[in-house]
Amino acid sequence: MIINKDEIEDLTLKNEAELDGIAKKILIDYYDDLPEFTLSFVTPETIRNLNQSYRNVDSVTDVLSFSSGGETDPETGKEYLGDIIICLDRASFQAGQSGHPVENEICLLLIHGLLHLLGYDHTTDEEHEEMWKLQNQYLDECNIVLNRRPGEDFDY
Repeated sequence: MIINKDEIEDLTLKNEAELDGIAKKILIDYYDDLPEFTLSFVTPETIRNLNQSYRNVDSVTDVLSFSSGGETDPETGKEYLGDIIICLDRASFQAGQSGHPVENEICLLLIHGLLHLLGYDHTTDEEHEEMWKLQNQYLDECNIVLNRRPGEDFDY
């Protein structure tokens, strides 16, 4: 996992090791040789622009995932899954509304983003059920406690 914190000055993640452990726990279920991906933290303006450019949705969202389509990193020879982009302000807001630590919200968004990179989606009821089942399974396995049901929307 490559963490990109350049866009947000003075961003210190208290749980980088936990995020790495969560990613490994999920990816080991799918790969023998763990692939790489980038986890970036961005501002609301950046994620809104990305959401508009790539999904034609003009709003701030909490997490976006962009699959690499099976690329291989030429330097490491490892598969590169893609990019997970988290809006830190949105994650902080959702955590505050829910009454749990922002670190727990970031863990949820990492799990959600990784499942997207692994090919899961939630556009149909069946897909939603399967993805949320896996998401909840990984939240439980990683002892991530949320004070709300994942997927609940908030007025931001």
